[in-house]
Amino acid sequence: MKYFLLLSLVSIMACFEASAKSWDGKIYNVRNKIEISEPEYIQELSNYSIIVLGEKHYTTAVQLVEAKTIREVVLSKNKVGAFTTGWEFLNITSQNMTNSLFAKVKNSEITSEEFLIQTQGKTPTSTYATVIDVTAELGGNLLGMNLSRAEKDPVTKNGIEAIDPKLLPPGFDYGTPGYFERFQEIMQGHATPEQVKNYYASQCVVDDVMAYHLLKDSNQDLAFLIAGSFHTDFYDGAVNRMKVRNNQLSLATVKIVDASDYSESELMEVLHDDKYGDVADYIYFVNSPK
Repeated sequence: MKYFLLLSLVSIMACFEASAKSWDGKIYNVRNKIEISEPEYIQELSNYSIIVLGEKHYTTAVQLVEAKTIREVVLSKNKVGAFTTGWEFLNITSQNMTNSLFAKVKNSEITSEEFLIQTQGKTPTSTYATVIDVTAELGGNLLGMNLSRAEKDPVTKNGIEAIDPKLLPPGFDYGTPGYFERFQEIMQGHATPEQVKNYYASQCVVDDVMAYHLLKDSNQDLAFLIAGSFHTDFYDGAVNRMKVRNNQLSLATVKIVDASDYSESELMEVLHDDKYGDVADYIYFVNSPK
């Protein structure tokens, strides 16, 4: 009997382990509510001109998926030398420096890791080397999507009125009421109501800077936006501002989810929220649930 129970326990644990591991690499078409293969994922994304990749920062598996997605879509659409990668961690106001350093990566004068050190300092951004490498290898442009901390600080401290007007995109506007509601939820207990208002203003400035400059400065035949997923979830933030600025955009959103942040029972809840709707067009899971 003990032997039988031991075998049963081993069998249960093996099934659980196999189930948990199976999440790594799962891809869902959220609108159609079906799991799809990686070739299907690339084929479907290749129908779009702008692909938004909502990420968890500094996560090797996540940035590998971003690099792979860029590579396969560029090749599928035959856009070698004719695409843009927009990245949240680079500043649009430092674009001349970005262009100069990225040209050196393309010419093999510096490595992508050296590029990251020179643009990010000591921040541990080496996981993004794969993204820099694939953009350089396939002849893409690399576009800054943000403002510097110094440029955003006046807004964070004193509100939208404090920003240098030259930095504010034409036609700037805040996000939707639902976006502000979700922002309040994550900031609850971390700041006063006045601080939350200012932090939200800064968040919305970043969203609109991303939207404005990706549409204005990128190759819109094919452009990728890499940004923290709060900027892209539920088609809000930068995604909403792009659609407001051009409601004819051919745009798809992908949320890359680190399954290790969740228990297995929580993972399917990531796809859809009863209040806010679908989180993205596609979900790509990496790693295994806890």
